[in-house]
Amino acid sequence: MKGYLGVLFTLYLVYCVATQQCSKYHYEEQILSKVTRMEHRLEMLEEKVSKEGKVCSHCPDGWIKYKGSCYLFVEKKLSFDAARANCQILHGHLVHIENEDENFFLRNHLRTLKDSDLWIGLTDSETEGVFKWIDDSSRASFTDWSPGQPDNGANIEDCADFSPKFNLKWNDRNCEHSIGSICENKIKLT
Repeated sequence: MKGYLGVLFTLYLVYCVATQQCSKYHYEEQILSKVTRMEHRLEMLEEKVSKEGKVCSHCPDGWIKYKGSCYLFVEKKLSFDAARANCQILHGHLVHIENEDENFFLRNHLRTLKDSDLWIGLTDSETEGVFKWIDDSSRASFTDWSPGQPDNGANIEDCADFSPKFNLKWNDRNCEHSIGSICENKIKLT
């Protein structure tokens, strides 16, 4: 970083000399002020990194970053269990939607894709009517069901998806049905 500041200082000096548009005193005062601010910011960043001992990583290629997670919208049509396994192979899990903001982000992105139903990681396969997230077995505290859903149609609908048919609200359907899916991978700090 300090080498970068030296290059900036040199470039500014060359500009001032070439254009003769700044006095030496004014030039030095401006540069010193900028260098001081940048050094302060660098010290704060270094302190934060040393305290936490962590640096954020980025999402893998093809994944979309939002807040603390990476998301992959998988077009390949799979059953719920196969989609779950596929996400695990990709070092993630079927999406666990924690709040309205995350749901809003996902719905907005889905609007940019072709119409397709996509699995989310929510199921009531253990106990009918008790929907749990498959990544941590927690009960769903936030939901965005379409009106009339979940309805456990024909007593065989235990898995949740985003459905264009229901204006991208959640729907329950037969887990054996083959549709796309959304994988999530929490951003790991290293």
